[in-house]
Amino acid sequence: MADPLRELRINAVELLRQPGATRDVAVVVDGETLDAGHEHLDGEIQVALQLTAINDGIEVTGTVRAPWATVCRRCLVDVAGVAVGHVDELYQIEPLDPDAYLIEDGQLDLVPLVRETVLLELDLERQCRDDCAGLCPACGIDRNVDSCECDTSVTDDRWAALEGFVADDET
Repeated sequence: MADPLRELRINAVELLRQPGATRDVAVVVDGETLDAGHEHLDGEIQVALQLTAINDGIEVTGTVRAPWATVCRRCLVDVAGVAVGHVDELYQIEPLDPDAYLIEDGQLDLVPLVRETVLLELDLERQCRDDCAGLCPACGIDRNVDSCECDTSVTDDRWAALEGFVADDET
């Protein structure tokens, strides 16, 4: 069985021999195949990177676009979008930079880079819009669509004894 992520594993031997040389990588990867461990990924991830040979490794720049779908955390309406991650990373044979990725046996493995970029760009608590009013906690009506007369003031009985102090200070 062929490796579906083989296009993200690049032979960099020739590129490393020519500082200043570039190579473009444009790949479409299935979100499930990438195994980013995020159930909100929805479809194909588009990877557009440029590899540039430098004296001590390869600089990788570009973008990763990942479609996502989830529900609004306040009103539970379906929401979808595209997370766009910008990449600017370094691969080195002997990493001097602790944040650099390793070039092993002349191979650039872009899979961890793409996976991390996608995960960093996905917001775990999406909303349908910034001013989403959410659901009424008492009756469950969507307050973006309709209103209700429910009393949503919640008091904690543990603090009830202190209410008298606040009332005395205000008078």
